[in-house]
Amino acid sequence: MASVRDEQIGVVGVGNMGGAIARSILREGFELTAFDLRSQAVEELVQLGATAADSVADVAGRSKVISLVVVSDEQVRDVGRTIVDAAEPGTCVLVHSTVRPGTVVELAELATDKGVQVMDVSVNGGSEKATRGTLTLMVGGPDESVQYCWPLFEAFGLNIFHLGPVGSGVVGKLVNNLIALGSYALQLEAMRLGATYGLDEEDITTAVIASMGDNRGIRTWGRHDRKRAIRAAQGTDWSERMGRDLEEAAIAAGAHGLTLPITAMIAEAMPTMLRRRDRELAVKPPSDPVPLCSVCDQDLAAAFRERGVHPECTPEGSPFPANSD
Repeated sequence: MASVRDEQIGVVGVGNMGGAIARSILREGFELTAFDLRSQAVEELVQLGATAADSVADVAGRSKVISLVVVSDEQVRDVGRTIVDAAEPGTCVLVHSTVRPGTVVELAELATDKGVQVMDVSVNGGSEKATRGTLTLMVGGPDESVQYCWPLFEAFGLNIFHLGPVGSGVVGKLVNNLIALGSYALQLEAMRLGATYGLDEEDITTAVIASMGDNRGIRTWGRHDRKRAIRAAQGTDWSERMGRDLEEAAIAAGAHGLTLPITAMIAEAMPTMLRRRDRELAVKPPSDPVPLCSVCDQDLAAAFRERGVHPECTPEGSPFPANSD
């Protein structure tokens, strides 16, 4: 089998996440073709060496491996079908979107008749890590196709996990979202409890980091607030998006006869909690921007600001060795 490094890579959807993934792929020397409905986003990649495509089908016709970075199940179905119909046999389609496992499985079944391989390559870590090429990837797909694409995965992923057959990567992402966002909901309530008794959030994070409540959300406290503000300035209500991510986990569970009552409650409450949080932040006196980690570009809780880095972001603190194929 030829090396993926010798093939043309396509990216459909080059917004915040897709654009960051595309830049990392270009930085590693891959040839890349890009398409997005927003021509300005594509033009920024052209300036870095990418080729602009005229349409989704144009990307599919030019590329051996195609990353699909859209925002909903409906878009994955519609755009994915267009790609599968236009792609040559032997093409690999990588779905990076957070969708239902069944959506990826259905697309993979459709693609099989065309000789096209669909894999789900779920991305974790936000656009900061995507820009640096240090995302965590959760992959679902057959061994041979995963190994073929591994050098491409390494262009934008640091920790890469092949979890099983098609659909497994999406399930892994939904599990991660459930834990991360469910924890964040509890953290918001905990901070309100502390504030009621006059405790400062920076003092709370410093104490919790040295205690059993320590977790990545606390270590990057303030990141969600900052990201929501950025999205709001762009005209996007990220409060609703967080609730939908949790709803998707509950729906995926229901497809296998499993009920997640706590997840359902948090999903319903999350938008209201976040809007209340933003109203509370809006009436606080302005404060200096929270410093960012020198490695992951995510917010540093007070305990780590003198060092300028999260311990887990250093080679000594990372729980994972470097990935290899």
